[in-house]
Amino acid sequence: MTAKKIALVTGAGKRLGKAIAQGLANKGYALALHYNSSAGGAQDLYEDIRSRGGEAVLLQKDLRVPEIAGELIVEAAGVLGGPVNLLVNSASAFNTDSLSNLTMDSWQFLMNVNAAAPVFLMQAFANQDPAPEAGLIINMLDTQMLSASPERFSYFCGKFALEGATRLAAFELGPKRIRVNAIAPGLILPSDQTQENFDSRQNLTPLGPGLGPKDIVAAVHYLVEAEQVTGHTVVVDAGQRLMGFGNSPIG
Repeated sequence: MTAKKIALVTGAGKRLGKAIAQGLANKGYALALHYNSSAGGAQDLYEDIRSRGGEAVLLQKDLRVPEIAGELIVEAAGVLGGPVNLLVNSASAFNTDSLSNLTMDSWQFLMNVNAAAPVFLMQAFANQDPAPEAGLIINMLDTQMLSASPERFSYFCGKFALEGATRLAAFELGPKRIRVNAIAPGLILPSDQTQENFDSRQNLTPLGPGLGPKDIVAAVHYLVEAEQVTGHTVVVDAGQRLMGFGNSPIG
């Protein structure tokens, strides 16, 4: 009998988290859909998965309180008949600050959501009893880390911390047959820029336009199947990192 496949995706109510969760549902995973404020998007995805005969549960939690983030693993396993086999830490916060103007509140908010909460989720994932067979954790990073702008100081510090945690966790959890990897997306979806600006920036990359959520979903599926890959970051950015531009304006 084939073991049940259960995935928890944080930030599943919008953007990449939603696309990743949909892609995993299409591959037969039972989905724990975490959201905080994006209840509408998470509900829509939940109803879509159920309408197609899939299994899903909605889980709300504010990851600004990282010490309770691990409860999501327990809740997902309890409702879906765990253990959770796949954790995707996709939820992120994107506020702007710099070294000159950051505050303790802005620092803690971005570090909690982007680094601390994923770490405590990884801890809870690894401590499941019974343990998952061939467990996999995927942390979402950012290709702009390779040319980071100080205009997003706390954000990038959180992502740098998560990158390090990915490598350390992969080393520690390898003997438990738990793999830990990351994906660093490039210009996948417009954020705080106009569609025209987004399109012009995509056109600058070596592969040009076309990069989208489907490419991140494909990277997730690759990591699911790549049983000997751990401690690795898959960069999916149409070659943006080769150009050396990050989140600063391009002339």
